Amino acid sequence: MRYRFPVVLWTVFLVGVMLDAGASAARADDLQGQTKQDFINALTPTTRGLSVSDGSPHKDMRIQFEFGSAQLTDSARAVLDELGAALQSNELSTFEFSLVGHTDAVGSEAVNLELSKARAQAVKEYLISKFNISAERLQADGVGKSDLADPDNPSSGLNRRVVITNIGS
Repeated sequence: MRYRFPVVLWTVFLVGVMLDAGASAARADDLQGQTKQDFINALTPTTRGLSVSDGSPHKDMRIQFEFGSAQLTDSARAVLDELGAALQSNELSTFEFSLVGHTDAVGSEAVNLELSKARAQAVKEYLISKFNISAERLQADGVGKSDLADPDNPSSGLNRRVVITNIGS
């Protein structure tokens, strides 16, 4: 009986380590295609090669938000840490950016529009507070449910995102 407490304690410790390892793996998966270098590559203007349809380099970020919320998740912070480092880089430090929030199609147009604006604002505030990005370099707005990333599945979490666009210097 006297060994029972250490065994329980050791078991709790091992479960905690395994859960943390799983969370780290999930965060690494969340970053697929969203590392500092990926953001630099996507957002740096180019004078040669391919360009996007409107001429402005942009990236559709997989910023995870809970349903009906503008609260950043841990995986969202991991992506934004990469973005913040990219925005501080020599390649992007002189540019301004537009952050446009999106929602899924659940709920009214008015609620979704406000929620999408709040999501873009949450991203902006995180970048300003953690990376000292100048507020003048970031414009935040939202479009609600008007531009779904997954139109075949309007309630999909893929629709809850923020798009960043380089709008020049």
